[in-house]
Amino acid sequence: MILRVGESHPLFLLSTSDRYNYFMFEGAVDFIFPKRCVGCGKLEVDLCNKCFRELSIADQICPECGEESPMGWTHPRCRKNLGMDGLIVIYDYQDEKVKAIIDGIKFDFNKRLIECCLKKFRFETGESFDFLVPVPLHFYRENWRGFNQAEEIAKVIGEKMNIEVSNVLNRNRKTKQQSLILDRKLREDNIKGAFEIAKGVRKLLKGKRVLLVDDVFTSGADMRECTKVLKKAGVIIVWGLALGH
Repeated sequence: MILRVGESHPLFLLSTSDRYNYFMFEGAVDFIFPKRCVGCGKLEVDLCNKCFRELSIADQICPECGEESPMGWTHPRCRKNLGMDGLIVIYDYQDEKVKAIIDGIKFDFNKRLIECCLKKFRFETGESFDFLVPVPLHFYRENWRGFNQAEEIAKVIGEKMNIEVSNVLNRNRKTKQQSLILDRKLREDNIKGAFEIAKGVRKLLKGKRVLLVDDVFTSGADMRECTKVLKKAGVIIVWGLALGH
């Protein structure tokens, strides 16, 4: 991947004195709260090369039934008109280092970890997509965190795949945290009706192919519910991509 940093980068929009203050602030934060590898504690890195190489890659599964599926395609027997067409899961969430990365992103607000764990990945799905869609958070939770981790993951992946990220979904009500609900059916009931198409974009969705992005795919209830909403709005193909499973 080639990173292009030029005059459009936010830092170039700042005055010289503001840029100096920015870097002084960053340096002070690193001095008070030094970077440590989330895997082994090594100083000055968020994720060291050794821990990166040891991350467990996930087995691919069918997004509808959760059973193993080569390349992540939805099993023929599991296909539905409003169902997901496939799923890419990157890391095995049972790996403690993978858990530490995702927790670091969500609860320590460390977005740098996204770049760290995706730095050497190339994404090929056998499908072409019109845009990436992050699974939305309720605005209360997004305001508390300061960002939607799914959107930040989508931005990194979108740059690698050269695909636009588009927030075409909204979360219309606050739901109980899915991680606190163990039963698959209860998770589906909890999230049912929680997503809607954002205003002014419905006409843009007809005939499109979408890659849904989230941090973790557990039961898959969130992604399947998002898929229903997207396909009812005219999207013809929906795959999912999650950092962990």
